[in-house]
Amino acid sequence: MSPVDRLFPYRKATDGFELFAFPHVGAGPTLFHALRAAAAQEGVAVSGALLPGRGRRVREAPHRTVDALLAEIEEVARDDGSAAFSGDYGLLGHCSGSLIAFEVARLLVRLPCANPRLLVICSCRPPEVIPDTGTSRLPRADMLERTAALGGMPDALFADQDLLDLLEQPLRADWEIFDRYVYEPGPALPFPILAARGAHDLTVPPEEQPRWQAHTHRPLQTVELPTDHWMLSDEGSRRLAREIATAVSAIRA
Repeated sequence: MSPVDRLFPYRKATDGFELFAFPHVGAGPTLFHALRAAAAQEGVAVSGALLPGRGRRVREAPHRTVDALLAEIEEVARDDGSAAFSGDYGLLGHCSGSLIAFEVARLLVRLPCANPRLLVICSCRPPEVIPDTGTSRLPRADMLERTAALGGMPDALFADQDLLDLLEQPLRADWEIFDRYVYEPGPALPFPILAARGAHDLTVPPEEQPRWQAHTHRPLQTVELPTDHWMLSDEGSRRLAREIATAVSAIRA
């Protein structure tokens, strides 16, 4: 299996704009199912990332640092047989996945491949104010309780002990990436950022959204959707897809 097919297993070839999407802690590419369908109606393809330690990659050791994850991205970018990071494409992340998308964007502008043309940040504070939650260092029960309290995983999952045994390691690794992250200042990105938050999201203060401007040389685009932190519901995805389509049209104008 090629590096790009391993990381983006549900990717389909497209002549249009493509968004490579990174999920939040504990999630996989199915997080973007509704957004993928909604964005397709707007002429935008969404390809969700499958990180090691879950799904068909369950036998692989999960990444525990941003640098380890970026090494896999670089492998995809340098693969001569891959056209993943070329043409009209952008990056998207939700919650902690936005932090990953941001660091992937910073990596790609340093590599000999086409630059992304858009970065979409969903439900995430700017990188310089990301806290160490300490969740990765909690005992299993406490880590699961905190994850459940955030609402990012189905309640039924926490009643299946066999499945929890399987998911504990990648879930803890995801939290470790987030907890160990230290922002290092660098050049602003040469393409636009669209920063979206839910109007009822208590984890992303609205006054922090403008701080994303420091990370792009282009005018920052912000949008507030009538959702909570989990904006990728059917309706939230439809609204977000329209905002993305507007941003893509502006890029191409």
